[in-house]
Amino acid sequence: MKKACVTLLAVLMSCAFMASCQKMAAEETTVSFESETSQEDDGISAGDHIVFGNYPQKKNPETDTYDTEPVEWRVLEIRDGNALIISEYLLDTTAYYYDMADVTWETSSLRKWLNSKFYDAAFSESEKSLIVTTKIQNKDNPLYGTPGGNDTEDNVFCLSLEEAQTYFKDADDRKAAPTDYALMKGAAVSDDCKLANGMKTGWWWLRSPASSSNRAADADCYGNIDTVKNADGVDGDMVFAESNCVRPVVWIKLADSVKEVG
Repeated sequence: MKKACVTLLAVLMSCAFMASCQKMAAEETTVSFESETSQEDDGISAGDHIVFGNYPQKKNPETDTYDTEPVEWRVLEIRDGNALIISEYLLDTTAYYYDMADVTWETSSLRKWLNSKFYDAAFSESEKSLIVTTKIQNKDNPLYGTPGGNDTEDNVFCLSLEEAQTYFKDADDRKAAPTDYALMKGAAVSDDCKLANGMKTGWWWLRSPASSSNRAADADCYGNIDTVKNADGVDGDMVFAESNCVRPVVWIKLADSVKEVG
């Protein structure tokens, strides 16, 4: 897979972006957007990887703490000069909702956490200026008709069932591994399922409802999406499950500091 390294910085009080990532500021270029639904823009394509924001990830054995590092994201789509990106690794764990209850994405504690605590921890003010507040459609579960609730406007969100099927080519492509920090927070992993680099993979939330309103859909450690009944006659996970991970998604404005690497 082609890799692209992008540093996205917004210059306050100015419309220009400072170019970095192995490119001198004097080499700034203007990003042009030819198509409303283009899958490539100024060298960035769906499938590329970029870095944006910072979050605790790897454990430092010398200090027994977790170092804050640039977050690696996969580009899912390019549209209108913006990029839809998802974290390549599972960054944290939290319940979909803090208690046993019937909830929707709109009322979930996961949505509140992503758009407050995570948003403030992961992104600087200049990075926040690049994040596009997006109207999110919350459809009913296609198999059970479980209500998806009202549409929302979010800075950070999770993929829906349909989006998780659309943006990844297969189950193997959906597999993702938790960071050291997420493992410390209690992320569930499987010894039977690993990435090519040997990292164990985990479960990550989707925003769609599952077979009932107290269950939410997810992608499991094999990359399968819970859209069919399991042995217990239900799908997804109980909303209060705390060992499921979070794989944040954001729309960002593309800066002009693009550099091919590798």
